[in-house]
Amino acid sequence: MGVETKITVTKDLKIRLGQRVKFFRKKRSLSQEQLAEMINMETKSLSRIESGHNYPMYENLVLISSALEIEPWQLYFTDETKNLDVMKDEIISALEKDETKIPAVYQYLATLK
Repeated sequence: MGVETKITVTKDLKIRLGQRVKFFRKKRSLSQEQLAEMINMETKSLSRIESGHNYPMYENLVLISSALEIEPWQLYFTDETKNLDVMKDEIISALEKDETKIPAVYQYLATLK
C-alpha cells in the first residue's frame, strides 16, 4: 500500500467516523453543544471531529460512545440501514467463504459475554 493510499484511507476513516458521531448524536436528539458538555469537550473540537478534520483521542472516543449509549466499534462498523437478518446472513456467508476467520470471530464474540 503506497503513501497516497494510506492518506486516502485515513482521511476517509476520519470522515466516516465523524459522520457516525453526528448520526448517533442526532439519533439521541442532542446538539453539538449538549454532547460536548456531556463529555467535557469544546464544541469546536466536537465539530472538527464530526466534519472529519480531527480524530478523537482514545479517551474521548470512549466518552463520546458512552454519552451516545453505543459501543466504540459502532462508530466505525455499524450499518443502521440493514436489518438484523440481513446482517446475520452476510456474516454466515462471509464465514462460509473463508473458514479461517471463524476462530477470530468466535474469540471476539467470547469477549462480549
